[in-house]
Amino acid sequence: MYPFNSDRAYIRNAWYVAAWGSEITRKPFQRTIMEEPIVFYRTESGEPVAMFGLCPHRTHPLVDGRLIGDDIMCPYHGFTYSPQGACVRIPAQDKVPQQFRQRIYPLVERGGAVWIWMGDASAVDMTKMPQISEIGMDVPGWKTVENGMTSIKARWSLVIDNVMDLSHVGFIHLKTIEAPAAGEVAPQDDADQRIQCARWLINQSPDMSYARNAIPDNSEPLDLELGSVFYGPGLVAAYLRFYTAASKGERKLLSTTYHLQCVTPETPHMSYNFSGVVRNVRLDAPDFDQWLKTAVNKTREEDVEALEKIEPMVDRFANARSELSGVGDVSAIRVRRQLAALLALEEAA
Repeated sequence: MYPFNSDRAYIRNAWYVAAWGSEITRKPFQRTIMEEPIVFYRTESGEPVAMFGLCPHRTHPLVDGRLIGDDIMCPYHGFTYSPQGACVRIPAQDKVPQQFRQRIYPLVERGGAVWIWMGDASAVDMTKMPQISEIGMDVPGWKTVENGMTSIKARWSLVIDNVMDLSHVGFIHLKTIEAPAAGEVAPQDDADQRIQCARWLINQSPDMSYARNAIPDNSEPLDLELGSVFYGPGLVAAYLRFYTAASKGERKLLSTTYHLQCVTPETPHMSYNFSGVVRNVRLDAPDFDQWLKTAVNKTREEDVEALEKIEPMVDRFANARSELSGVGDVSAIRVRRQLAALLALEEAA
C-alpha cells in the first residue's frame, strides 16, 4: 500500500491518540480506529476505558448501552461487561462462563490526551510511548491548548508526509502563516536521535502575524526556525522558534511553540488528526489561545484540502520508486523508511 511495499495497512505496535481526555466522560462514545469500533467511557473513579464496541452476543453497538457503576450493559439483551472485559451478567442466567470476554485496549492518559495501544495487549511496550515531555507537555512553564480532532479522507502516511516536509508552508499556507521563504530555504536534516528537519528564515519582519501575537512587544527583525520532529507513527511535532536576529548581535531564543500532529488511522484511506499547541510564551493570554486555534484551523483546512485531492490518485497513479523527490524530502523519506521497517517487522512476526 503506497508508499510502502507491504500490504499491511497499519502499524499496530505503537501508541496513538484515541481521544482528548475531555472527550471521554461517563457517557459512552464510539470511535473507529484501524477499522475497529471502540467504545470509550470513564469509570466512577475517572479511569478511561476502551472496549471493543460491539457486543459479542449479537453485535449490537455498546455505545448505546448504559453504565451500571463501572460496567457497561448492552441495550439489546442486557449482557454486561466489566472495565476489564469480563462478562459479569447475563439476564436469566446464574453463571457466566469465564471465557465470555470482551477485548479491552490498553490506555495511557498523558499530556491531556488518551493514548491507545492497538497491538496485542500482552505485548504493550511503554518505551514506544512518545516522549512528550521533550515538547513541553505536562512540563511546568509550558501550556498545552488542545484544538480538537479532524477526520481526513486520506491515509495516515500522507498526513505524516505533509508534516515532515514543511516546504509547503511557503506555498499552500501563504495566507495563513505568512512565511513565503519556507519553500525556498534548504532544510537542515538530523537523524542522530530522532528524525527531524529545520529551516532557518533569517531577518523576518516582526509584523508577521505569528510573531506579532507570540511576542507583541518586539519591534526588531527576527530569525525563525521552522521544523518538525518525528516521534513515531502516532505523533509528529512541528515547531516555530523565534530568535533575536543574528544580524543584530548574539542570537537569543525568545519563544518556542510546538504544533502537535497526532495521527491515528481510522481506515486504510481515512485518518484522524488530533491537533494541539504547546508553548512557553504568553501562557496566561486567552487572546493568544484563540488566535492560535483560529490560525491552526485555517492551515489545517488548507492541508486537508490538498491531502483529500491526493488520496484518490495515489493507488491508481503514484509509485514511490519513480516519484520525484528533492532536497526538501530527505527527512520525509527517512521517516518512510522507518515506517516501512516497522511494517516489515510486524509482518514477519
